[in-house]
Amino acid sequence: MSLVIRDVAHAFGARQALSGVGFDVAPGVLTGLLGPNGAGKTTLIRIMLGVITADRGQVDFAGRPVDDAARRMWGYMPQERGLYPAMRVGDQVVYFGQLHGLSRAEATLRAEALLDELGLAGRWADRTDKLSGGLQQRVQLATALVHEPVVIVLDEPFAGLDPVAVANLSETLLRRTESGCTVLFSSHQLDLVQNLCEDIVMLHDGLTVLQGSVASLRASSGTRQLRLKVDTPNRDWLKGFPGVDVVSEKADELRLAIPPGTEPLDVLDAARAAGRVLDFGLDLPSLSQLFMEAAGRTPAVIGGS
Repeated sequence: MSLVIRDVAHAFGARQALSGVGFDVAPGVLTGLLGPNGAGKTTLIRIMLGVITADRGQVDFAGRPVDDAARRMWGYMPQERGLYPAMRVGDQVVYFGQLHGLSRAEATLRAEALLDELGLAGRWADRTDKLSGGLQQRVQLATALVHEPVVIVLDEPFAGLDPVAVANLSETLLRRTESGCTVLFSSHQLDLVQNLCEDIVMLHDGLTVLQGSVASLRASSGTRQLRLKVDTPNRDWLKGFPGVDVVSEKADELRLAIPPGTEPLDVLDAARAAGRVLDFGLDLPSLSQLFMEAAGRTPAVIGGS
């Protein structure tokens, strides 16, 4: 069941936070909502959750406009701590489960399983405010997942986490995605999520500047560079690729900029036909580089999902 955002716009007085954002979040595909601070990510999430009302546009799930009844089956983790500091870890997760309609017995069973999954099995009786920031983040994630939501929305879940906590949270999100959940999380840490998300949406100044699958976007970018180490000084074979530019040339090593529409393997085959290729590699742009390119262009959908 897809989550569909259509032409969503919202202004705070004279400041336009969103200017017609639209994209789909498919189930079973981990999707990142990316962009710098102030891009409009949190505003969009609050509209999705019904905290604020859009000036224009609509949010649909499973083919219907999202209402409060649908949102009760969602899980949400805000960027700010939403926990009760003096409450015990286990009691806290059970309480949030009961808020979503679970019986105490069922909420307790789910809380035990979740805390074990998140590496918190021995922390049931600990006060939340006595935990480190990373462990508190895991507790907060447990409160968002205890009712087994069909849609999971997280606002900057990786902010301030150490590598161990990042890995733990990533594994949990991937497991939920693989089980068929619709998962969307926001982040301004573009390169951190580069290898985690299958699909991304990038916002800048309230506009969608880039969206699609990470693999397609990186492969189709104009910043691809092919590295070749060849044993012949002959460069005549490059004449067959007028759009390919030599970025650098050192002795037997070439670095070539490959434009969109040119297949890097075709360039490699031509080099091999002209002489022996000792080594080669294709450097694809990072998400940060893609964003810098896209932010300077007219907003558009680039690539496919």
